[in-house]
Amino acid sequence: MSTRQKIEQAVKTAGAVIRDDGEGKITGHHGEELEIGRVRPREAKREIERYGEPEVIDGRHLHVAPDADAVAFWLRGRKVFPYNNVELLIDGEQAFPAMLAAISDAKRSIVLESYIFASDATGKKFLDALVDRAASDVSVRVMVDGVGSWATDPDFWRPLLEAGGRVEYYQPLQPWRRRWGIWRRNHRKLLVVDDVVGFIGGINIGDDYAPLSWGGKAWHDVHARVEGPVVRELVRLFNRGWRNMTGERWNGSLAHPQRRGGTTLQVLESALTRRYSVRRAYLRAIRKARRTIRICNSYFIPDHHFRHALRDAARRGVKVQLLVAGKTDILAVRYASRALYARLMNAGIEIYEWTERVLHAKTAVVDGEWCTIGSYNIDARSLLHNLEANIACVDKRLGAAMDQTFERDIAKSSRIDRATWHRRPLTEKLVESFFFALRVLL
Repeated sequence: MSTRQKIEQAVKTAGAVIRDDGEGKITGHHGEELEIGRVRPREAKREIERYGEPEVIDGRHLHVAPDADAVAFWLRGRKVFPYNNVELLIDGEQAFPAMLAAISDAKRSIVLESYIFASDATGKKFLDALVDRAASDVSVRVMVDGVGSWATDPDFWRPLLEAGGRVEYYQPLQPWRRRWGIWRRNHRKLLVVDDVVGFIGGINIGDDYAPLSWGGKAWHDVHARVEGPVVRELVRLFNRGWRNMTGERWNGSLAHPQRRGGTTLQVLESALTRRYSVRRAYLRAIRKARRTIRICNSYFIPDHHFRHALRDAARRGVKVQLLVAGKTDILAVRYASRALYARLMNAGIEIYEWTERVLHAKTAVVDGEWCTIGSYNIDARSLLHNLEANIACVDKRLGAAMDQTFERDIAKSSRIDRATWHRRPLTEKLVESFFFALRVLL
């Protein structure tokens, strides 16, 4: 029996999932990796069963065996985690109340990582919630980016620090500060409470993302609330960054993982040693697509290989739809992105521009089954310089929800007309070409 057959049989009999690294690994019920290599499937099953019986949650027996064929088809390259629950959160209107509720329920620990944590009304709501938990002996650690949060008032953090919380700036701009830097940025948006519930996506902490009812600008973005074994991986991701900044090790105190659903998840990070993991996941999904590819990305300047994969998909009959920013906070990126429209539309790709408010989302759904949500922009900065974090999963339920969200969004957007696109003024074309030439610097 081949290694792949052993893996597939172990997956189907023991509820494991695949890490395809050429040798063969499986992941047990609670996220622990187990080598199988030459091990017989019944021996792998016996190892997995050491981690206990499935839990009963809300009267349901959650022994939902992952779809081994779908997992093996879509997810490769990095370890994956079964038995998770994923909830889609659209805009700050849904995400912020859910995040604040989770923070207020914290009993043991909170870790929060954000590119921007503004010292405005929305930032104050989150700060107050964190201070309240820190004052109740909950471990609170916050990591923000030195560029993204450069405008945050230094005194803003004083109540949290006095309550016992911790705040670290990733590569602050001041040369006299430890581990300062300019070019490399931490663009992740993570929140994990008690190692049990996590949030990941593209939403920063600030009034730009807050709903209109809060007095915010209601930028359009997407977050996800996750529960299950994958949450421990989000904490490990945070802890690696924390260790780089402080030298402290925290993984030894992680809570035991619990199963919360039937979704298999993969954490994709863009970091120094895993620079291309998100891009590879995208390309793999695009190349395997048979029906639809729907990408929503606020800063869309794909490299040659990414563009080639999209054009190939469209030419083999896949319906490829792109939702990009019509209104943006970085005009140069919009110009650079528009320089690619003609080449993409010539291959049959549909392009829509979101014009209601600023678009900031970074999501994709392929064939209504493979989904990704996170902070990763399809541009050179996310690929080469930023620390990013996405989740990818195989989930038809979530895929259907993301398809519906995408369809609602394009109904409110303007489709770029291929027939008239070339008629725009020459000055616009020259500006677009200029910024496209500088795309690596944007």
